Amino acid sequence: MITPLSGFAGLVLVVALALALSGVDGSLPTRDRSLRLPNETYPLGYELHISSNIHLGSLLFSGNATIDVAIRQSTNEIVLHAKNLSDIQITVRQVTYSGSMEVVDDLIHTYNPKAAFLIIHPRENYQAFEAGQRYRVEILYTAIMRSRPMGLYWMDYVDESTNRTAYVAATQSEPTYARLIFPCYDEPGFKSNFSIRLTHGINHSAISNMPVKEMQHHGELTTTLFETTPPMSTYLVAFVISDFEHISETYRGVTQRIYSSPRSKEKGQSALKNAVRTVAAMEDYFGVSYPLQKLDHIALKKNYGAAMENWGLITFKEGNLLQQDTGDVHKRVKDKITQNHEIAHQWFGNLVSPEWWSYAWMNEGFATYFAYVITDLLYPEDKVMDMFVSDEADRAYSYNSFFEVRPMTSYVETEKEIMAIFDIITYKRAACVIKMFHHAFRQKIFVRGISRYLEKYKYSVANELNLFDYLQAELLEDEYFRQQPWVHRVREIMLSWTHSEWMPIVLVTRNYENDTITFSQRSIHSKSEHWWIPLNFATAQEPCFEDTQADLFILPQTQHSLTLAELNLQLTGRDWLIVNKQQTGFYHVHYDSDNLRAIARQLQHNHSLIHPVNRAALFRDLKPQVEHTELEDIEVVFDMLKYMELEEDLLPWKQVADTIDFVRRNLFGTASLELFNEFVRHLVTPMFRRLFRDKASGDVSNSALEAGQEILLTACLADLPECQDYTRSLAKEYIFKKVNVTNESEYYAMYDTILCLGVRYLSDKEFYGVIGMMQAADRSSIYYDDLIYSLRCTQSHSHLLYYLDLLLGENSTHQILSDPESMMYLSYLYKSNMEARSVIWQYIDRSYKLLCRSPSFVENFNQIAEFVPRQQTPQFAMLRERIARYMEAQSLNAGEALIDIDSGLVGKKMKNTEVFVDKYEQKIHNWLIAEVPAMSVQNEAIHSEPLSVGNGSNRPQSLLNTASEVVQKALRSIDRSLYR
Repeated sequence: MITPLSGFAGLVLVVALALALSGVDGSLPTRDRSLRLPNETYPLGYELHISSNIHLGSLLFSGNATIDVAIRQSTNEIVLHAKNLSDIQITVRQVTYSGSMEVVDDLIHTYNPKAAFLIIHPRENYQAFEAGQRYRVEILYTAIMRSRPMGLYWMDYVDESTNRTAYVAATQSEPTYARLIFPCYDEPGFKSNFSIRLTHGINHSAISNMPVKEMQHHGELTTTLFETTPPMSTYLVAFVISDFEHISETYRGVTQRIYSSPRSKEKGQSALKNAVRTVAAMEDYFGVSYPLQKLDHIALKKNYGAAMENWGLITFKEGNLLQQDTGDVHKRVKDKITQNHEIAHQWFGNLVSPEWWSYAWMNEGFATYFAYVITDLLYPEDKVMDMFVSDEADRAYSYNSFFEVRPMTSYVETEKEIMAIFDIITYKRAACVIKMFHHAFRQKIFVRGISRYLEKYKYSVANELNLFDYLQAELLEDEYFRQQPWVHRVREIMLSWTHSEWMPIVLVTRNYENDTITFSQRSIHSKSEHWWIPLNFATAQEPCFEDTQADLFILPQTQHSLTLAELNLQLTGRDWLIVNKQQTGFYHVHYDSDNLRAIARQLQHNHSLIHPVNRAALFRDLKPQVEHTELEDIEVVFDMLKYMELEEDLLPWKQVADTIDFVRRNLFGTASLELFNEFVRHLVTPMFRRLFRDKASGDVSNSALEAGQEILLTACLADLPECQDYTRSLAKEYIFKKVNVTNESEYYAMYDTILCLGVRYLSDKEFYGVIGMMQAADRSSIYYDDLIYSLRCTQSHSHLLYYLDLLLGENSTHQILSDPESMMYLSYLYKSNMEARSVIWQYIDRSYKLLCRSPSFVENFNQIAEFVPRQQTPQFAMLRERIARYMEAQSLNAGEALIDIDSGLVGKKMKNTEVFVDKYEQKIHNWLIAEVPAMSVQNEAIHSEPLSVGNGSNRPQSLLNTASEVVQKALRSIDRSLYR
């Protein structure tokens, strides 16, 4: 609780320092400082007054920050954060029991730019501030608004009704930007009350965290005073000065308003309806009321990220708040999830804040996960938990493969480190871990524990141990869980996840002779880490996937064996076992081959018996084993793939598509490739037709648009004729009819996929027609860039040679692209188009005397040398020698040496492929020889239907309708600026 100042008086000594932050030298001893604020002083309350003429376009603002400070321990300094503030004037008054205030006159201030510290201290070094004392520190200053969304920033827009420019000022305080607005204790652990007043133009209005208390008019200006906030962290301080209008609704005593520019006012109706429903749902779900009287949502032209959760005043990028009724179903749902993420923060982060940024995941992980949970409760028809798997979990699983990892709880100190902690780990991995325990501890029990935690620490700060202790306390009250051997070790269980860098793989090995199962765990990385891992089971005899609480925890040790009786499982030798129901646990599961074969039999017999999330998880977990050639029995993967011709759920297809693409690329150039493509065509044809041909009318579904890219790629790269004709027709419609593109969403990937697949097999006439359109196009246009970029996908050797000449040849004069860009395309083309590789070596052999005059040729030559197959090493060595001799004879200095033929880098990127082919290609070939002929008989019936769509003129009407729907939606829904 914050103790009020009434009953205290002051002794007074005055200090008025009209100096900029960077210009004062005091007698405080020089020493190395932590970048953390010292704990000797604490803010009891702020009175903040900001004056702005933003209505006139003036970016200068002035401030008065008055802070009541308690001295916890005797000290010689009061340390605050401040950054880029000028004209500092400080008055310090001591407050005592005597009833009077006098000004302290022997103080000075210095500035530490490294830590952004404003340090108030005596001229002579002594402990001027004694424990138990209180002071009122008044700081006057000026500053300039920024154009970027940091601190207090500005933006403008054109009022279409008056054709005038209107100016808006808004704030972004998280994580360390409050210090750009006013001097403060700018760390989340220093919570305090804020009384805010804003002086602004009379025709503008001001909103802040709290409702308006009073408005005072004086001439052309108005001062708006707001109610005092509950204790909150500085990173949540927010206000906006604008001429915006709003719509509102009050429910359960909470008024919610959607603010926007006047012309956009009615576009907020859907967002308002969603906000009202979500706040009520959050209150009901957690049993903790929203504590403020109002919650504003404001649509801004500029915002830091999609949205910011300021308590009582959520700021949004305009497009994330006002377009929830768009025909783009995926974006409409994602906008709801974004809004609900920020609403969830009103409890997770605002009501209870982290002690320090090390625990940022306690804000972002909970807000991310429960935004999906609540949205799913409110809009079950949108299947947002499937979106959680594809949009959040997939990224969390793949993060470890590409980026430097760290534990969820990681100590940070510098501003740069604090900014960097807002990453995939803090948002997506944390959300997956929270989901795991939400299920493992039984959902109702987990939520009750969270509710008690929120009640205990409301208006305060907490760390992860506080959270874990409340979960354990709730588990101990449950009759079932209190009997579990792990129940007193919740701290250990949770810490094994929040303090580990990687994620586990659980290897499930069944002993079919003695009815035991051995559970082994290891990190996906070589690092020695172990976890308490919650397991649950579904079996052929008990195929229930709905109860997702933990059946047991395996200990943080390498291996653990249990009998079927100990596991309370009934299994015969041919029965299947699946661990991690609905993939609620955040780990990979690997099975022995016999169990995989049992699962494959079930998938082929009745795949719907296994939950679709687990069907997807099976392939997600197999993918790294295939990629790292860890499986001895590759045939079992193909046995499992066979059922995909029957799969109508899109989650498994998303995972399978990655594996199919990997296998296809690795089989390129082998005798098995065409058989594999035939196999894939058999699998993908029903899904392709369901999504892109058989839909007679209506909007393209959310699911179809999301899955469309994966299905198109899978079908067209397997040379499914229907897909080739389909995408070629759509690409030609764009290239030759120049379909207009508008900027509404972010499906550039879908758009690029259509163009790339559509130009793979152009006739000579079509190809040179595209070249003609490109040469006639404006070279600064997006359309021109699109044509250059899409032609990289052609599979014709003659077309590829022409394309390379266009980019790099003697007559190109580098008018198509700059020299570095052209060479970059050479490298990119080699890596992305398997068919182009032999053509590129042919082209280099033919044109190296021209190419090696480019300063960037050697760099790109060395890069593609990493992809030389071992059987082509002799030819590469001869080519490399010819180039080296020519460059030496011509005295060409590339600034980088040609790669040595004996370098370990030559062919390095092909070694995995070569291991794959050596280990698996013959087995795959034999499997395909046995299976594909039978499939081909079935395919004859499938392909007997007339599909004369070569030039689009005879396309059936339903396909024309769908083609138009998909391409128009894909083309309309691209925010092209994101990719330029």
